[in-house]
Amino acid sequence: MKLGQSIKKIIKIDDEKFQISLLFADGVKKNINLGFLFEDSKKKPLIQEIKRGQIFKKAFIEGGALAWPNGFELCPDALRIWADKTRIEINFNVRRK
Repeated sequence: MKLGQSIKKIIKIDDEKFQISLLFADGVKKNINLGFLFEDSKKKPLIQEIKRGQIFKKAFIEGGALAWPNGFELCPDALRIWADKTRIEINFNVRRK
C-alpha cells in the first residue's frame, strides 16, 4: 500500500452504519467502516457533534482529506490503513468459520 494519496471523490455515504466509500487519487476504491469512531464517542466532542447534528452524510473533501462542516477531519492515510485492516479482519473471520 502506497501512502500519501489524497482522496479524490466520495462515492457513497451510509450515515446509519457510519460507512463511506472513497476513491483515492491513485484510482483505488475503498469501503471504510468508521463505526468504531462514531459508536464510542464519549470523549470526542467533534464526533458527538456530528452524531447529534446528524451531519455524517455531509462529509466532503478538503485538501485531500475527509472532512465535516464542524471541522473534524480524517487523514487519507489513516483511512486507507483502516480500510485494509477491516478487510483483513473480515477475511480472517470468514476463514475461521
